[in-house]
Amino acid sequence: MPHDDRKSEIDLVNALKKGSHQAFEQLYHQYKRPIYLNLHRLVHQHEVAEELTHDVFLRIWQLREEINADKSFPAFIRRIAANLAIDFYRRAALDKKIQEELISAATERFGSLVEEINCAENQVIIKSVMQKLPPRRREIFMLCKLEGKSYSEVAHLFGISQGTVNDHIVKATKFLRSELAKHYPHSYPLFFLFIFSL
Repeated sequence: MPHDDRKSEIDLVNALKKGSHQAFEQLYHQYKRPIYLNLHRLVHQHEVAEELTHDVFLRIWQLREEINADKSFPAFIRRIAANLAIDFYRRAALDKKIQEELISAATERFGSLVEEINCAENQVIIKSVMQKLPPRRREIFMLCKLEGKSYSEVAHLFGISQGTVNDHIVKATKFLRSELAKHYPHSYPLFFLFIFSL
């Protein structure tokens, strides 16, 4: 960023910190579009992206006194947007209607998830990722998540506690989410939802 632009931004942020509505409006109009586009790439829904964009700027106004004008304001606003997107996916993991809307929107853009997974190359990727799990953890994950067995059934089968089963599932899910994101960067939000809601 050129020096003059950086100085102008610092002046705006300092004015915002003091409660200037004019400075807030200038920053809003400057960053509204790029934040909306970034959020839309994550959630694939116009209405949701718009709502989250408004939430981002509401949060900025609420946190205005805590903003450090010497640090990058674009980085600050992107971090808020990312956190709100993560919160949205967490809510989606608990709301079947939101899940259905997300899956529908994402598959319209990227094509059928089932077709993508059924491609021979992607089957190899998924199998190879699963093979990276420790044998016991992989077996527990497959029994619970792919075969639909309850935690109590799996705990009895292996002679372990349900808490231990849950620990394996949590660690396997975190690992698979991370690994699949590397292979499917453009479809990451859809896989994020799929793995997060398992």
